[in-house]
This record gives sequence, structure tokens and C-alpha cells, in this order.
Amino acid sequence: MTMAAAPEPHYESEETPINYAVSDALPEAEDRHPEYEEEFNQEELPAVPVVRIAGPAATFAYELGYQVLPEPKAAPRTIIWRGQLKERLPETGLVHRVNVYRLNDGFWDCYREDELQAA
Repeated sequence: MTMAAAPEPHYESEETPINYAVSDALPEAEDRHPEYEEEFNQEELPAVPVVRIAGPAATFAYELGYQVLPEPKAAPRTIIWRGQLKERLPETGLVHRVNVYRLNDGFWDCYREDELQAA
């Protein structure tokens, strides 16, 4: 048993096709733009002021397994994860990284370093 093939579509257009000339030749001299052929020279640019941005937090204040207090009168909790969160500084609008920690308190909440105290 043979399967019937789907009919091939047939389109007719009333417009005549346009034949574009394909050329790999370089542009003529009058078509070239001399400003694009100049070499880049960094010394010609005006000096741009350098803005120092504080680097990401390189070290964590607490190690994994360390006991901390999320609140002053709360029970001590163990740090089970630590990472960094991107925050925007309200004064400058720049983004910086802040160390955050997850505790074994049954929640997925993360605490910033300034919210924790050593147990």
C-alpha cells in the first residue's frame, strides 16, 4: 500500500521577478568612505575620568555551619548556604553585591550580614 503524497503548492505571481547582480568585487574608489579606513589611535581621544567602584564583597563574615542569631532574642541557627545579592545604591544608582546567608530555620529567606549576630 502506498501513501498518497501531498500536492505540491503552486503559486503564480503577476509581478515580473527582479534579477539583482551579485558582485563580490570591492567598492569603487568613489564609493569608499575614507573616515572608515583610518586607524584607531587611543592617544587622540580625550582623557575620560576614572570612576572607582567598590569591588564585590571578597570575603564572607560567617562560614558555613557557623551559629548565628537572626534576631537578638532568637535561638541560634546554623548557616547552610551563602551567596551574593545585587543591590542598587540609592545615592548613586550603581549596582553592588551584598553577602547573604540562608539559615536552617525551615524557611528560604536569606539574611544580610548586617542582620545577623554571632551566637
